[in-house]
Amino acid sequence: MTKRLEQLSAFWNGLGERNPYGAILTGASGELAQWDLDTFFETGKADAARFLAGLERIAPAIRRGRLLDFGCGVGRVARALADHFQAVVGVDAAAAMVSRARDLNASCRNCEFVVNGDADLRRFDSGTFDVVYSRLVLQHMPPDFVRRYIPELVRVLMPGGVLMFQLPDAIGDARTAYVRAPIVGDGLKQRLPRAVVRIYRWLKYPLIVDRSVKKMPMFGMPHDAVLTIAREAGARILAIEPDQSHGPTPRGYEYWLSR
Repeated sequence: MTKRLEQLSAFWNGLGERNPYGAILTGASGELAQWDLDTFFETGKADAARFLAGLERIAPAIRRGRLLDFGCGVGRVARALADHFQAVVGVDAAAAMVSRARDLNASCRNCEFVVNGDADLRRFDSGTFDVVYSRLVLQHMPPDFVRRYIPELVRVLMPGGVLMFQLPDAIGDARTAYVRAPIVGDGLKQRLPRAVVRIYRWLKYPLIVDRSVKKMPMFGMPHDAVLTIAREAGARILAIEPDQSHGPTPRGYEYWLSR
């Protein structure tokens, strides 16, 4: 686990050095986009406004003291949320992202950005934050990491606080889906053994997929599994809302929790 976490941190650190804005907000097909900085931060304001509207609707009495932005990147959303909370702490596994966040948000007096390279949030005591926010983050982590971090996000939440994270349902492997697709038509493939057709498709797949564009790895987790992990961590489900910010498929959700 430690080695894989180091690899994940190194991957994001490299993106933070080369194209942090495009890595945080990819293009429609998952490619690393190019952003104008002002436009990039305007999207953060829009995401913050959307989150605050949901917070007001789901937990209107929540105290707006300390907020944790888990997977903060360069502070795209944290800087906007800082206008609505007493203190905002952004945490990210990539030192390059955190370094840039500190530079870009130096004037944000109630913002703090920290590097966390651990498979937990041990640097924060239990019950530290009134609100915990995480969007477009867990979807880039393998499921075994997500299983570790969700309980930690619950743990650092104050009793009665609110945690919101976004995560798609399980994402199937595109190559496997292509290989296992039904054989249609009345040509040669219908007369060949199915195993032969699958081997052919497996070899053909890289030739028909555009590999020239660097795309962000994406993961998901079955909806029921997320709820089980949250409840076993001591969370109460406040709301589950549809969310397709990861793309059109599969189904995705915002999970609103408390403890």
